Amino acid sequence: MNRTSRGVSLRRRRSRGYGLGFAFAFAVLLASCGQHGQVSAAPSTHVVTPGAAGAAQGQAPVRLAHPGVLNARGAPEQLWPTPPSLVSPSGQPVAWEPAGTPGPGGFVVFTATIQPAPGAPSVGLAWIDQAHAWVQIIAGTSQPNGSFRFQGMVPPSWSPELVAAFEGGFQFAVAGGGFEQDGVVGVPLVSGAASMVEYAHGQVAIGSWGRDVGPSPSVTAVRQNLSLLVDGGRVVPAATDNPLVTWGYSLGNLVATWRSGLGETASGDLVWVGGPGLSPYELGSLLVWAGAERGMQLDINPDWVSFATFSDTGSGLVGTNLLPTMYFAPDHYLAPFWRDFVAVFLTPPPD
Repeated sequence: MNRTSRGVSLRRRRSRGYGLGFAFAFAVLLASCGQHGQVSAAPSTHVVTPGAAGAAQGQAPVRLAHPGVLNARGAPEQLWPTPPSLVSPSGQPVAWEPAGTPGPGGFVVFTATIQPAPGAPSVGLAWIDQAHAWVQIIAGTSQPNGSFRFQGMVPPSWSPELVAAFEGGFQFAVAGGGFEQDGVVGVPLVSGAASMVEYAHGQVAIGSWGRDVGPSPSVTAVRQNLSLLVDGGRVVPAATDNPLVTWGYSLGNLVATWRSGLGETASGDLVWVGGPGLSPYELGSLLVWAGAERGMQLDINPDWVSFATFSDTGSGLVGTNLLPTMYFAPDHYLAPFWRDFVAVFLTPPPD
């Protein structure tokens, strides 16, 4: 998918370590894609309340709706797309779980846990339907520097529409890239850096800045981190080159550590992968296996790998971490936080 013309002159915001075993399993099972995924059970939950502490070429996606037909569980029928059927590198079918509050056409986020290799610790997997979700990059209170329209937390007025949130990238002193939102420069953008680029219609693209993505009036935010980990549907050769220097020093200088990444599929959907015991190459391989054409590493180390989903109960949000061992509770996205992150909503921002 050519995204060369989808990139930024940022203007005002829209008004609305398992080595050979892993590699062998991955190579054998890489092509295991189908039409629809399985559904199973979700991990533990955490109850929070709003505000409590603790598309192609810049065109608007078609956001379908339906009259509200309910299935036997009382939820809307899944008329919107579902993730592909996958067999994990350890040989087990991926059991996708719909997550977050459903929209009028069903769910826009599906999650699962998988084993990258037999005996390896489980990692989290998420799939996001960008045609029916609204994806928003949110600056931290101090990472990056500056004052931004979307900063520090999910706005309370928008929180009922929140369905998921996940961490950004490295702190900017070591990210090798920049941050910009609505024309406000937090850190200057860097040519060639892996870039998560947000467009005015609530979608993001991933690419190399200046090659796949670049300046355009339709771009509203950019978050850069290191260089691409996945390019053209393949893990880049640099994934195994001096990984602690290229992809970040971990606690204890472990190559296989908590690590996360985000990929964009050929159809424009997003895949997130994160969890313990992952080298850069293994993370990139999982992104490719999940369908990523281009992908970037986000963050590393136990404290900073985070993906949470949110369901609106009518009296507040129920937040659920994708992995129960993730450090921060889901509600940290709903209170002022110093680091940037990405949030997924059912609707555009309120006026």
